[in-house]
Amino acid sequence: MFQKIMNFLAGEPRIEIEHEFFGKIRFMGGDTPADNDYWESELTLEGMKQPITVLINAPKQGPDEMHVAFCQQAMSDLDALFDKCWPVFEADFKQWTDKDFSGNWRDDFELMGLEIPGNADQNNEWTVTYFVAAANHYFTARFIDGKPKYNEIDG
Repeated sequence: MFQKIMNFLAGEPRIEIEHEFFGKIRFMGGDTPADNDYWESELTLEGMKQPITVLINAPKQGPDEMHVAFCQQAMSDLDALFDKCWPVFEADFKQWTDKDFSGNWRDDFELMGLEIPGNADQNNEWTVTYFVAAANHYFTARFIDGKPKYNEIDG
């Protein structure tokens, strides 16, 4: 009885499941399916200082093998992932840090997050986020139709 009262006052608890690839994931959506439903996860990658936040645009049923494949492909070559983002970061990097890029992204960028697009289709919108310590801001490359279209900066 007490738990029912608490659920009524605080709302239903979030759905959390253990996924064989993503580990513990939490659903961020409501009871009614919506286009903006997604799952949150954290993945630990070798060579990274902290876990990477992964947002998976998927319905309440959870991510499928296509979401896993997208993530595996993106995370399999972090240099290539950064190279995809660099065209939209380049001008902002110089402006926000007042320094030249060394050519080694790991000197200035720390990978923080990956958003897996709906249906794991790279032509849908998705993002990659890095923290740039010299700017004290996050740089987020937004991909549309499989190409980086612009950089979102926030801190």
